[in-house]
Amino acid sequence: MFFSNWPDTLNIFLTALTAYVAVVIVLRFAGKRSLSKMNAFDLVVTVALGSILASVIVTKSLPVSDGVVAFASLCALQLLVTWLSNKSETIAKAVRSEPKLLLRDGEFQDEALANERVTRDEVEAAIRKDGHGRVEEITAVVLESDGSMSVIVEGKSDDCTALRSVLKPGETSL
Repeated sequence: MFFSNWPDTLNIFLTALTAYVAVVIVLRFAGKRSLSKMNAFDLVVTVALGSILASVIVTKSLPVSDGVVAFASLCALQLLVTWLSNKSETIAKAVRSEPKLLLRDGEFQDEALANERVTRDEVEAAIRKDGHGRVEEITAVVLESDGSMSVIVEGKSDDCTALRSVLKPGETSL
């Protein structure tokens, strides 16, 4: 069936419009964190938010107010978990993945590549995308917690303070 009737179609449109406005307002209060590049935790919350929005729009028996409360609750929980993870290293490790060093001083870190299921081709693509042509001249490539790759080209890895959090214990760094 391609079309039911005009009242149902108008109801879906008005529900979608109301839910959309409510989502924009809730996200505005939730802050930039809700819209940033996502780690695994953020992705789960985003998928859940999308599911709630879809349910509110197409389920006649679900009031928009219930959907807005569910949406606001998930955003509030995301803010709470983010705040707690900033206060507790244990919680932070549970909800955030740690960045991994994939290339150091022009040499691929094969164990890290295998553990993160990243290929040398993908690292080389990130280097090219950053505008560089020689792997040997790259100080480091880091797989960030959001899945993006950072390319560092200045100096040696031992001198890069930005790499302190990705070097293994016992490795030389500042």
